[in-house]
Amino acid sequence: MVHTPPAPPPLPALLPEEQLTFHQEYAKYFQTKRGNLFQSLKVFRAVWDCLQLLCDIWQREMSDLESLIDQDHLLPKMLFTAAHARFLTAIELSFSCCIGDAYSILRDGIESISHAYKIFHEPHLLSTWTNKHHSKSEEKTYDLVFTYNKKINLYPDKDGMNHLFTYYGQFCEMATHSSVTSLGNSFKDASTSASVRWEYHYFQTDQRNLAIFLFTLLQVSTHMEEAFYACFESRLKLDPELANMRERFHKEMETQRRRLKATYKLP
Repeated sequence: MVHTPPAPPPLPALLPEEQLTFHQEYAKYFQTKRGNLFQSLKVFRAVWDCLQLLCDIWQREMSDLESLIDQDHLLPKMLFTAAHARFLTAIELSFSCCIGDAYSILRDGIESISHAYKIFHEPHLLSTWTNKHHSKSEEKTYDLVFTYNKKINLYPDKDGMNHLFTYYGQFCEMATHSSVTSLGNSFKDASTSASVRWEYHYFQTDQRNLAIFLFTLLQVSTHMEEAFYACFESRLKLDPELANMRERFHKEMETQRRRLKATYKLP
């Protein structure tokens, strides 16, 4: 008896406004992307729940810091908030199977974290950051701190920053920059004996690969929050519910690490 693989689930329906404004090819792309999101939610619901809890933690921390006494902390907090915005976008893209796009956005978030962390601990650099475009000399001064020697200048071996530097470099090659690695993640050789044909796959739908990518997102986002918390710990540690949320998150994250490792035979 020949085994017939199950048919793929039908594409989600478009909303009326989408039906009215989307052309056929974009509608197909959009429906596929949305369908990927729904399917990923089914398969990786526990990872999604972890990320939702981490988002709640970030939101509570930002709420606790709504009124700051030290004005030197305003810019770092804004940069940390910008990183949180990148985190939210990366969640949606990752679960929609747009992994390269998610990693590129997450790289931007890591950069915001590194700048925020640096300025928080060295507030005299605030004007160096804000005055970058005032003149060529100001730009050179900025580059000496924020562009060159990133590992030494921006990523100390504490508060998760050293881990973020590793991911920053990986994401540059895997997503942000045009390279063999970034292109290879979506490339497929569909050549036959009669013709040469290369394909570019817009979505990463292999479940094992997706499991690796989603847990990487979870790890990176955890280190981003860790750096944020470390900067404002003297104030945030006064929130007992926040402490409970962070403890619960780290327990659930470890549970997901073990589950994904066992399910998908990860190293």
